[in-house]
Amino acid sequence: MKADLNNPGWSIPQAKSDRARGARLLMLALVLAMAFAAQARGQFLYRQVALPELSQRAPIIVQGRIVEARYEPHPNYPHVATVLVTLQVEQMLRGPGEQQFSFRELLLFPQAARGKRGYLAGQRLLLFLPAASRYGLSSPLGGEQGRFHIWRDQRGNELVENEFRNAGLFKGLAEAATRAGVSLSPQQARLAGVARGPVPLEELVSVVKQFASVARTE
Repeated sequence: MKADLNNPGWSIPQAKSDRARGARLLMLALVLAMAFAAQARGQFLYRQVALPELSQRAPIIVQGRIVEARYEPHPNYPHVATVLVTLQVEQMLRGPGEQQFSFRELLLFPQAARGKRGYLAGQRLLLFLPAASRYGLSSPLGGEQGRFHIWRDQRGNELVENEFRNAGLFKGLAEAATRAGVSLSPQQARLAGVARGPVPLEELVSVVKQFASVARTE
């Protein structure tokens, strides 16, 4: 039986093999990068990142409510687990002026990602995100330090806290404001005294806007 040169079926398995190999290489590169970062920085995968740096570095700063969190393989690399998160935008502090915003995040540990620290429809979040990579992937700056949960307390006050319970978030706030030429109000400056724990959403966002208004840093 002769091969049909106009429709070479033998190329299909080869293409699948190439995609699978590319997915494995991508995962290996990402795991190695994280392992080297962990080795260089001790037991933590990310160094501590304070609010001024998050606000000045992130090209996308968005507050919104999750309308869909779809756990699915990467569209081009079926062996790579990801979650596609879509937010109904409440306010876009920096980034595209759209009513909805979506990003795709890599899941190194897919089972754990669906637990307490996963993305769920209905969650309100404040996210500090980089531009998507060449693979269309993005994740909060500083890891869980760049992902903030928003909720109301029993009195109806809106509070916000990242996955590290805001530990170190306001460290060096006054000094960073001086370097950036930002003038903090007395109420904003008081955040510098918060070592950890939730803070009023309005106060934190006001500080973010101050730092996001100056030239963005890489």
